[in-house]
Amino acid sequence: MTKVVQKVMEKVSVLVSGKLGDLIHSLYVCQVLFNHFNKKSVVYITDTIEPFENGLQGTYGELRDSIIMQPWCEDFRMWNNEPIEVDITLFRRSPKLYKHCWKEIFNETFSTPILTGGWLEYHSPKKRENTLVISRRYKTPMLQKAKGTYELFIEQYEDVIFLGSEHDYNMFDLKESCRLVIPNTIDDWLFNIKTCGLFMGNQSSPLAMASALDVSRVAELFGTHIIDYMHYIGEEKYSENMSWFINE
Repeated sequence: MTKVVQKVMEKVSVLVSGKLGDLIHSLYVCQVLFNHFNKKSVVYITDTIEPFENGLQGTYGELRDSIIMQPWCEDFRMWNNEPIEVDITLFRRSPKLYKHCWKEIFNETFSTPILTGGWLEYHSPKKRENTLVISRRYKTPMLQKAKGTYELFIEQYEDVIFLGSEHDYNMFDLKESCRLVIPNTIDDWLFNIKTCGLFMGNQSSPLAMASALDVSRVAELFGTHIIDYMHYIGEEKYSENMSWFINE
């Protein structure tokens, strides 16, 4: 009788921080550690580098249920100066920051392979193929080219949801063409994004969620004169189901 030897999954401590979108992108490294190095991450979250909008305790509480169920996650904790083996916050020192996509930045910083697909699992009911989800954080007024692209996609869907705050909805030029859904939890965000037929939005944490969940998405980008919003340039080569338009 052949004896089956099961390989023991190792653990590795990783540190994440940043605004919510940065944090979500950082978790990509945990997927790489799991897939290629047979290691599950003990994920530590900190606000010592950059504060979270909802504070450390609030952000931890919002994310815990979603993070702890990921196949690559061993545990999810608030950091209290425990030893860290992979400091993902070091991506901020990359010379490619604001010039290349996230996966290239992580490859440059940690010598990780570049994976296709997403890195967040969310077990959802049946997909709503006829639903378009738009989440546009108001940062700048919408220019005509962007408005035309939103209109083009809105016409193709039976159900159009604006996912976000009442303020952002009221600032959206095409709010008459969609209904407002205000998510109260991270799970609300993940459910609505994961199950939609298409996601559209500008560069913010909802777009990071769409990338992590690997849903079909259209990203509104800013021109090179606004260098702080160049995170996603180049990422289309990793996903065949992604389209782009540039707001400039």
